[in-house]
Amino acid sequence: MSARQRMAASAFAAVSAMVLASLSASGIAHAQMVVGGGSKLAESTYGQLLPSGVGLTVFSYTGTGSGVGRTAFFDNDATAFRNESLVARPSWPSTQSVHFAVSDFALTAAEVSSYNVSHLAAWGRMIQVPAVAVPVLLPYKRLGIANLDLSDAKMCAVFSNKPGGQTWGQLRGTSDATTVRLVYRTDGSGTTEWLSRYLVAACPGWGFAVSGNFAAVVAGAVAGGIIPAQWVGVAGDSAMATSFGVDGRIGYMAPDAVFTGTSNALVAKVNGVLPVAAAIQAALGVQVPPGPGAPAAGNLLAWVPPYVKPTPAAGAGAIYPIFGTVQMLLNQCYRDPWVQAKLQEFVAGFYGATAFDDGLIALPGSWRTAVTGTFLDSGNSLGIANVNVCNGIGRPLQN
Repeated sequence: MSARQRMAASAFAAVSAMVLASLSASGIAHAQMVVGGGSKLAESTYGQLLPSGVGLTVFSYTGTGSGVGRTAFFDNDATAFRNESLVARPSWPSTQSVHFAVSDFALTAAEVSSYNVSHLAAWGRMIQVPAVAVPVLLPYKRLGIANLDLSDAKMCAVFSNKPGGQTWGQLRGTSDATTVRLVYRTDGSGTTEWLSRYLVAACPGWGFAVSGNFAAVVAGAVAGGIIPAQWVGVAGDSAMATSFGVDGRIGYMAPDAVFTGTSNALVAKVNGVLPVAAAIQAALGVQVPPGPGAPAAGNLLAWVPPYVKPTPAAGAGAIYPIFGTVQMLLNQCYRDPWVQAKLQEFVAGFYGATAFDDGLIALPGSWRTAVTGTFLDSGNSLGIANVNVCNGIGRPLQN
């Protein structure tokens, strides 16, 4: 755990002690944990900051993948998650409530509508807020190359398997005829979707589409809509990360312990730049968040910063252009006041952090202030635990 995360954990612990003392004084006891899960990409960060793990009995977070986590949250069904406080990590029983989830994908209008029809009256409003920003890195392996730099045009050519991106010589302006072997995700992933948004913006007219499914992203860009035979499909972050022991490969992934985004010998620059936290925060900061009391604040879909390709594309002031945000899903109202208080405590500490490990990037101050000012003010009509809104409703004690 980093110094920043130890400080954050210490702050969480101090607030936790006050919350527990208050609940004890009021005679309220608790017999369950705060249970959540979803994004594997954010699992390490959440595991440290909640914290979640063996012997820790307040929070339990299981990295299942965003889709599983979202379904568990919508259905209040924790059976896909595990009790991370125990060594054996047993699955939760069907009676266990799900209190929060983390997703690389933003909610869709259809998902919000479905939730509102099924649960709004009894459970209260769902909350979606961006948690962290994540750059999509381009790991590569080619003997003798330690400074790969790809322009937008080269990126378009690589991901469409068009001339200019088919061999390493074409990428580098040399006679190297070694085939570029693109490693792609076969499972649905947030990193694929974030990459797709960049490709659509950077390569107008090339046929790319926005999707978390890689085959759908490139179907309109590659010949015949068929993924080229020399490309390599892998499932999951870890499989992608271990793919670059083989020469001639390039892929895409979120940062991990090895591919942090700081070494051009391991990951490619795009338009001459590597991902820098401050620059990506600046790019996100251009998007104005809904503020407390703003009409858009009640729209869940407005709380995800839309992707806008940074300008200028290259040269002085250029910003690394491939990134997205991970979303946190909560409820405004909870039947269990202890769970509600613990989540308020965690959210306050989380958005008070200005930096994270694992290559994840804290949101710009404007977004962090908007989140806390809207959802942590219980006097705000959208605030967690607002007594007028949460009168007799909330996410259930048990499923």
